[in-house]
Amino acid sequence: MRLSIEIGNTNQLEQFKPKEIEKIYQQLFNCKEGKIILEDLASMSGMYRTNFVADNSNHTIFLEGQRSLFLYICSHLGSDDINNIQGGI
Repeated sequence: MRLSIEIGNTNQLEQFKPKEIEKIYQQLFNCKEGKIILEDLASMSGMYRTNFVADNSNHTIFLEGQRSLFLYICSHLGSDDINNIQGGI
């Protein structure tokens, strides 16, 4: 499934350079509401708990996928934003 998010008339994500995308991430998560969402994503993604599930490697892999997505988002933020998440990362 591909999201149909339109920027203007067509999906134009490809028009943005990586640095521009990074700046958009920073703007989005730098406001009060963005930080609340980032904290919620950190909690949901398993940043504050172990993702290892004994005798169930498939579930462990699934949980690590959630964590990986959160870390991908964090990779686009400045280190100050990441360090301000509950307890730091």
